[in-house]
Amino acid sequence: MKMKKYIQSMMAFAAIVSFASCSSEDNNTTIENESATKVMTFTATQEGDEQSTRAAISSTDSKVINWQEEDQISIFDGKTNNQFTLKNGAGTKSATFQGNAATAAKYTAVYPYQSEASYDTSNGNVTGITLKPTQTATDNSFDKNAALMMAKSTNTTLEFKNAVGYVKVKPKFACSKIVLQAAEESEYLAGRCTLSYGDGMPSIAFTSEQSTSITLLGTITANTVYYIAVPAVTLTAGWSISFTDNTGDVYTRTGSKEIEFKRNTIINLGEFSRTDNNLKLTLTQNGKVPADKQVDMGVFNIGGTKYRLIFAKSNLTTTGLAASESAYGDYFAWGATKPWYLSISGDTFTWKPDHSSGYASGTAPAFSPEYTSEKDFEMSDDPARKILGGDWQIPTKAIWEALVGIKSKNWDSNKKGYKFTNNSQTLFLPAAGYVRGKNFHEYGSGARYWSGTASSIYDAYRLSFSDSKLNVSNIVRQYGCSVRPVRLVAVD
Repeated sequence: MKMKKYIQSMMAFAAIVSFASCSSEDNNTTIENESATKVMTFTATQEGDEQSTRAAISSTDSKVINWQEEDQISIFDGKTNNQFTLKNGAGTKSATFQGNAATAAKYTAVYPYQSEASYDTSNGNVTGITLKPTQTATDNSFDKNAALMMAKSTNTTLEFKNAVGYVKVKPKFACSKIVLQAAEESEYLAGRCTLSYGDGMPSIAFTSEQSTSITLLGTITANTVYYIAVPAVTLTAGWSISFTDNTGDVYTRTGSKEIEFKRNTIINLGEFSRTDNNLKLTLTQNGKVPADKQVDMGVFNIGGTKYRLIFAKSNLTTTGLAASESAYGDYFAWGATKPWYLSISGDTFTWKPDHSSGYASGTAPAFSPEYTSEKDFEMSDDPARKILGGDWQIPTKAIWEALVGIKSKNWDSNKKGYKFTNNSQTLFLPAAGYVRGKNFHEYGSGARYWSGTASSIYDAYRLSFSDSKLNVSNIVRQYGCSVRPVRLVAVD
């Protein structure tokens, strides 16, 4: 009987031990779950108002800092890149982000979230980050996806600090894009990079796919401020910034001096107007004429309207432009889109069969009565437009008069031609002479350059020069004269 009671007691004890053991295992499981991935909430703040540049920068540069709807950050609880999304606090400086992460002794966070980013446990850096070479234009602000920030914390409060600074610009004309360019090929503004935290200040080190430029794309309106996110780098060889307007014209300002971009700091490059002669018109291409064959002579008042005068760098030929600014090019009767000869060798012409008399009376094209007075060419009659395309044309009488009116001009006795200098640019017109009948005149000592403006039923205006004269006057239309194409670009 006593033995039976003893056995029952032992069984009861075993049951208690067994229950206790199960309870202990359950508790262990609970503790393990607490350190595994779970839903977590982090509070994210940013640097103070004085220099912060994260979100909506007002037009007065008060640097209002606001988190925005759908903002996402990367939180690393070790190697894992966890995606957290804004939960509360849109429109404020302090917001909460929610996502899945594991409990850890320390956290590293990056804004904005980039799926390819990874955490290097050996040094605490974040690799695989991209500062994109193309940013989206945002009125009075910047592309939030370029606003790289970084935070490190031992708890669930993250104080983000800016890894980038900003360049501020205000174009006075509408644009389709703005390009910031480093002059030195080895100095980078964008690309794949590593983010380091250092002594509480994030820094960027480019690793691959580097770019020496950043392009701001989108609807860029006139008289509006825009910001370009830039890394903290020094461009030792200088920089340039280009504005492409809505017609495709490209205006560029170049800085030859060293410029330093600092994180968390705005550099204001100022306002940019097409009437500012520091902003050069540097087209990549227009018609058949590349940028290096164009000369921006600056802004002139032509008929009461301000235009930037862009001259071709050399004279017109039947197929495009002469090979150099000193080459004579071809000779045209007024209103003719082709010369009357097949070729020139020295001063000997091979004439076309139907122009055996050369540039003689009656060889100029016949025009309707509207060309009996001071009137500009119709574009269909303009050889520059016909041959080069784009918006090239023969200069009008008013254009030649504006050029003759500049202060810096002189006969060049060495190169044999006339030089005009304005807007820090020089236009050279060679002394190509002119053709009357079948012979050259003033070859190497003077020249006649057509305008597209008629003076009578028989005559038209032209620019005339030699070593002792420079004027705009009329000449009979059948003479063979040089053509120097020009573009008129209206400015604000």
